[in-house]
Amino acid sequence: MLSYKHAFHSGNHADVIKHLSLLAVLEKLAQKTKPFSVIDTHAGAGAYALDDAQVEQNKEYQTGVALINAATQHHGLLQRYQALLITAAEQGVYPGSPWLAASQLRDNDQLTLMELHPSEYQKLKRQRFLRNANIHNRDGFEGLLATTPPQIKRGVVLIDPPYEQLSEYEQVNSSVGKLLRRWANACVLVWYPMLTKRAGQKAKASEQMQAALAQLECASAFNLQLEVSDPTSDVGMYGSGMLIINPPWQLFESIEAVLPDLSHQLGATKTTLDWLVHAE
Repeated sequence: MLSYKHAFHSGNHADVIKHLSLLAVLEKLAQKTKPFSVIDTHAGAGAYALDDAQVEQNKEYQTGVALINAATQHHGLLQRYQALLITAAEQGVYPGSPWLAASQLRDNDQLTLMELHPSEYQKLKRQRFLRNANIHNRDGFEGLLATTPPQIKRGVVLIDPPYEQLSEYEQVNSSVGKLLRRWANACVLVWYPMLTKRAGQKAKASEQMQAALAQLECASAFNLQLEVSDPTSDVGMYGSGMLIINPPWQLFESIEAVLPDLSHQLGATKTTLDWLVHAE
């Protein structure tokens, strides 16, 4: 389970959908002067050097951030995301979700990061842009429940495990259920891969996880999916999705407005945006 390092996948299409969703939530939270908290359960190293050997091994950024940066005109949210990518590049890195979150925090906001992998945790601790973050070397699922509800009870949780083990899908279900019982108004972002039959038992695990999460008691929830290739047997991950629980007001509309531009830039074969639980 500790073999996964995000650097091999840094900047890919999954990062784009994940980070764009997180940015949209953070912008909504920042519209009010009240402070908010951000919890990232699987933080990785926080940011990844542009010339890192692990990043260059697979060059997955060519399927994601490189395509976003190649465009000369974007919808407002995507344009702001592109500006952050440019800022990160000027610092010599591809941004991870901790970098993105830190870029949006104000003085009174709070950032808590979990990372279990020893070497990734050490890299995370050394990131200068995280001087005011609470950084934990612990399992993200355990850490999430141990640190919630936070002192600042307005905020967002990002859950994006590597899903190397089939059991991680059930861990997401269990953790989110327990989280909502103790922090009912938390906005929860769950990233998941979309896998073909080549993945064996994990091929349908995301769908089963989504169905279980949709049954949890929450104010509202919607699902965003982006497919970048056809789900044929010779493809592993053909896309990914974000399940967003308790979204801020009009977040759905913000994501809906940017989807055509995002789909075009990433060469997506299909995008889906659906309410699972609609607020009354």
